[in-house]
Amino acid sequence: MPQHFNTRAIFVSIASATALLTGVTASAQSTTATPATTSVASQNSEAGKWTVFAAPYTFHFSDATKESTSEPDGIKHSYVWLVGAEKMLDEKYFAGASFFSNSFGQPSQYIYFGAKWRPADTNPKLFTKLSGGIIHGYKPPYDKKIPINTKSGWGLGVVPSVGWDFNKNMSAQLNLLGTAGLMFQMSFTTD
Repeated sequence: MPQHFNTRAIFVSIASATALLTGVTASAQSTTATPATTSVASQNSEAGKWTVFAAPYTFHFSDATKESTSEPDGIKHSYVWLVGAEKMLDEKYFAGASFFSNSFGQPSQYIYFGAKWRPADTNPKLFTKLSGGIIHGYKPPYDKKIPINTKSGWGLGVVPSVGWDFNKNMSAQLNLLGTAGLMFQMSFTTD
């Protein structure tokens, strides 16, 4: 049975997350900014930049398996997609929000904070990221599919990633989704 999404609910979710992020980033910058850090942030090439991204494909490591009696028999993974945006707060830290269809066709959201590193001085196009935040959307009968989750679908998530900058605006990224799979993401960063 196909899952239909409420366009208005999607828009409200993204708008709410963007408003929340704008408030969080403004608050973080106003409470931590000193004359010394302000001048460093203004010289930083990544600080304040926005990135929009989409993940059109997710590879699952295994077939969907029934893990509790509340789950239906013969469950199969649904097509997974993701769209979102994040803002670099400074050279290292970022905050973001995404809207996605989870592995079971449920509309879901992830609001997060994270850090970005460039581990190889010899190859500055390579980067790694780690984000952590609040996930909403894994509801019964699939609420046990993520380790820390409530029956109402609120949980915690951590996503490690590795990526490659093709140029100053375009990049690709692989997101490790726990033991479930790998998500392939394309990103566009503003100038």
